[in-house]
Amino acid sequence: MKVALITTTIRVPEVLTLYREFNKEAMFFISGDRNAPHDEVRKLVARIGNAVYYSDSDQEKLGYKCCDLIGWNRIMRRNIALLEAIKYRSDIIISIDDDNIPLGRDYFDHFVKVLSQPFSGIQVASSDGWFNIGDYLVPHIYHRGFPYECRNKKHTYSVRHVRGEKIGVAAGLWFGDPDIDAMERIATHPEVHQVSEIIREGLCIDLEVFSPTNSQNTAYVAALAPLLMVWTGIGRYDDIWASYCAQRIMRTLGYHVYYGPPFVWQERNYQNLWQNLRDEIYGAENTFTYCQDLLKADVGEGEVVERLERIYEQLKEKKYLPPVVYELGKAWCEDVKKIL
Repeated sequence: MKVALITTTIRVPEVLTLYREFNKEAMFFISGDRNAPHDEVRKLVARIGNAVYYSDSDQEKLGYKCCDLIGWNRIMRRNIALLEAIKYRSDIIISIDDDNIPLGRDYFDHFVKVLSQPFSGIQVASSDGWFNIGDYLVPHIYHRGFPYECRNKKHTYSVRHVRGEKIGVAAGLWFGDPDIDAMERIATHPEVHQVSEIIREGLCIDLEVFSPTNSQNTAYVAALAPLLMVWTGIGRYDDIWASYCAQRIMRTLGYHVYYGPPFVWQERNYQNLWQNLRDEIYGAENTFTYCQDLLKADVGEGEVVERLERIYEQLKEKKYLPPVVYELGKAWCEDVKKIL
């Protein structure tokens, strides 16, 4: 089982030394940015082993069509690390942020177990087609990107047992500073120290339900890796909209989303919350409409990347989407097809 861990950074990600201690064999792919301390990161990579660092110039030399479209000085540079992990022929790819601190030595084992064998346990469905994992955290939160149209109203969840389900995306959860919208962080700044016992065992989500996942402490099977490219042009909903698109395609393939361990503590890097808020307005206004359009889209048949291309083609005419979404998506799919 080849496991890859990907991240992006503008600092020296010392936390990778802890990840390395928990798994000696996993391959680490790190994408830097223009202002990253390249020499210092390379020293860290040499120290931990089984790791590759790509500076800005390194990334440009790889020749990916999507490289320039992603832009610089943005977290979407992790897409290059993702492409390299796909090219490495990873079986499981784990995406983290450099402020995610793993909470147990079984961190990698949890993801491998969930993604490498059929899931038997609890499955949650929702009467309105939406699930918010924050309903199972203490204090209650709304996961970043959960539609505002679906907030502050009662969701009727139904729980049943399932056996032998396929998990495609495993969303590990976070203690400390959770992944919430800037508005909620500014207003209440919650800190999570508890989760429901049902989450400690993990659960999967019904195929007919949308539920946001992100690009931190999240793992996926190699077959679905092309779906997890982080978008650009839509602010801080970059990974969220990618996750909804992925889930639309996963429905046609029988893959479920899982929430539960492994857990991390998020000691969130400093960010300007007012800038975060400005970067979220577009997504907050358009997420519900976007997901309705995904439901109407014809996914069709074929390989995963072909289904993804079909989605992009149908989205490019939507007036609320900036052209770069389609342009990047098209370039991304071409890059993926070249390395598969």
